[in-house]
Amino acid sequence: MPYQNPHSPKCHGPRVLSGYSLHGSQVIVLENELLRVVINVGRGAMVHEFLYKPADLDVLYKNPNGLRGVDSFAPSSYDTPPLVDHHPGGWYECFPNGGEAGKIQEANVGFHGEVWGLKFELNSVGESASGCSATMTALTVRTPFKLVKTFALKKNDPTLYLEETATNLGAIDLRVHWGQHPMLGAPFLDEKCRIETSATGFFDAKDEPMIRLRWPERDGVDLSRVRGPESREGKMVFVTDFDTGKYRIVSPTWHLAFEMVWDAETFPYCWLYENAGQVGAPWFGRMYALALEPFTGLPNALSEGHGLLDIPAGKSETVRFDARIVAV
Repeated sequence: MPYQNPHSPKCHGPRVLSGYSLHGSQVIVLENELLRVVINVGRGAMVHEFLYKPADLDVLYKNPNGLRGVDSFAPSSYDTPPLVDHHPGGWYECFPNGGEAGKIQEANVGFHGEVWGLKFELNSVGESASGCSATMTALTVRTPFKLVKTFALKKNDPTLYLEETATNLGAIDLRVHWGQHPMLGAPFLDEKCRIETSATGFFDAKDEPMIRLRWPERDGVDLSRVRGPESREGKMVFVTDFDTGKYRIVSPTWHLAFEMVWDAETFPYCWLYENAGQVGAPWFGRMYALALEPFTGLPNALSEGHGLLDIPAGKSETVRFDARIVAV
């Protein structure tokens, strides 16, 4: 794919590099003095790389199967979830559904929604001495939504600023289940890592019915401590009751922390998924990842009618997320 920038690319300061592809998908790179962020425009506008330059450290999980081409799967399926077979790792989006498959009106919407596998169109990029940005758009297939995402960096700031606007193009009011799914992996992730957050409650996916528990302990186990890759264990809990929407995954090994900030009123739940070498399919002991995922609701939100965000006909909803690397 030929380089498309109409000018000589910047080689310092905040900048956007475009005109590249990864396994058939268009990608762009946002960089400043501290971060290198690779965004897969052709595959759900997912963040493929989140690299902290002073440590030469990409904190995101990568699927050992690699990133498969976008032509190898259907982006929206209800009966079988293609995400399981084509899990990208990295940081992807769950919209207009998260968790289990369900219905929006009469439309069947599969596991983790439509957006994660959709091709986005790159609308514009911007560069200045103070910052850089890229804006891209996708239209969902089974539902009438337009999603516009703008990624931005600022000079000498180790923060990725994400702003998204979802517009209901339909003639009727709709409700969506929305979430972000950043997955962290080795070498940043290890058994010395811990989770810091202002949350005070959580629900455990193993409980039936689920009841609110006091974060972070369960049966004498501190859930804020990360397991090592050889433990062959995992957990899935739903952290809630945030003072402010913020968490840190702290690495004493690297003396760094990955931090995410969001609006906890709109996204009151943070799903905590840990896979420390679980041997069951489809990972067979090869996965070591931790995901802390801000969501509007719990996994069965569509079918149970809770934790949904209203977007009236012709109206839009704008949300923001900040992700950064900080020294500790």
